[in-house]
Amino acid sequence: MKLASHIIISTSVSTILYLIFHSYIVALSSLLFGIFIDIDHLFEYFNEYGFNLNVKRFFYVAEGYAFKKTFLILHSWELLLIFSFVILFTPVSEVLCGVFVAYIVHLVFDQIGNLSRPLSYSFIYRWSNNFATEKIWRIDLLDCRQSI
Repeated sequence: MKLASHIIISTSVSTILYLIFHSYIVALSSLLFGIFIDIDHLFEYFNEYGFNLNVKRFFYVAEGYAFKKTFLILHSWELLLIFSFVILFTPVSEVLCGVFVAYIVHLVFDQIGNLSRPLSYSFIYRWSNNFATEKIWRIDLLDCRQSI
């Protein structure tokens, strides 16, 4: 999904969380994590282009599924499962509550809003496909999607 979409969704979710919990900490942690989880896209960028960050190229390549390898270390149903166990079996702070909700919402919207295959957000699936972008995403639909 594009950054603007994540900002809108994260702002909406954090507003709802504030209305439910009356906590700026829950709302702010949700807002920040919902947007900045995408920082893991930098790993793909640096893997291909080195540590020469060009912001315009970064967004062009990230939004166009143009990386050769897709690692997305933070975008993982398996990591969410581990995080869920942490939430269930430890005292939950307001920050963890906000991050947890943002994590779920972010992954769900990415799964729905991107050119995802059913297992695109499984780290094990990506690993078993050698992180090859063309095997992880439905990039065959990219040309059709850009013309809409």
